[in-house]
Amino acid sequence: MISVIIPIFNSEEYLPSLFWALEKCEFEKEDEVLLIDNGSTDNSLNLCKEKEKENPNLYKCLTYVEKASSYAARNYGVKESRGDVLVFTDSDCKPEAGWLTAIRNNIKEGVVIAGKISLEVTEKKVWQLFDSIAHLQSEANSKRQNVATANMAVLKKDFYRVGVFENRFSGGDYDWSRRAAANKLKIVYVEDAFVYHPTRKNFQEILKKEQRIAFGSGNHYKLQKKKLFFLVGKYFLKCFKIDTNIRYSKALYQMGIKGGEIIKFNIGFIKIRMDQLKYVIKGYNNEDVRQLGIK
Repeated sequence: MISVIIPIFNSEEYLPSLFWALEKCEFEKEDEVLLIDNGSTDNSLNLCKEKEKENPNLYKCLTYVEKASSYAARNYGVKESRGDVLVFTDSDCKPEAGWLTAIRNNIKEGVVIAGKISLEVTEKKVWQLFDSIAHLQSEANSKRQNVATANMAVLKKDFYRVGVFENRFSGGDYDWSRRAAANKLKIVYVEDAFVYHPTRKNFQEILKKEQRIAFGSGNHYKLQKKKLFFLVGKYFLKCFKIDTNIRYSKALYQMGIKGGEIIKFNIGFIKIRMDQLKYVIKGYNNEDVRQLGIK
């Protein structure tokens, strides 16, 4: 039995596409989809309740507002799930037909499935292209024994063998991956377990993403009782890693981005690095992410 676990926060614009995509998936009689609303302020919760009412045998709408964290919401979903196979995806993803069949065919004890994540580039503009090469590279990440919860499957007993997700704001899947490797689980890339994920469309969306990642790193250091000094030093040095700018600039040029736009990209990238330094401190201090506007 499969339990699909999807955290929800202000996903109103994405939920119709998600539900449409899930209709194409190969659910069996006892399978379930758990929609865990994490304190949405738009119409997301109502849309989830409507879906549950429409198909109560498959959908279960839950709320978890104790902590503003998709990972805490996922942990709550695992606790409430009935399946022996846990499947994770995000509210802005669109699973393709064959997704669950591929998971059923490849899941086994000691294996974590990292499914294919295809980032949808709707326009060949600089920040969309940057997002497509910088984030959610599931095949490359799986070779480094990392898995993203945008498309992940694991037996429930193996999940608990590793332990629940760290209740941090961002990056909990990579922390979990590290612990999975320490527990001798193998992360396996399965191309046929396929979901689409939208790219972020502009600088502000990318900036918010990077702020969230840095905030989550600060959370992690605090939870692990590590000293902030070393984390600040790490992020301070990242501001001067010119090789990263060069690598992304070359990739964008090869994708057809002109010199003037690449210069603008690098100016924006410096801003991102500076904000990462600022937000890693905010994460360490456990500031309210909803007050910061990065949830």
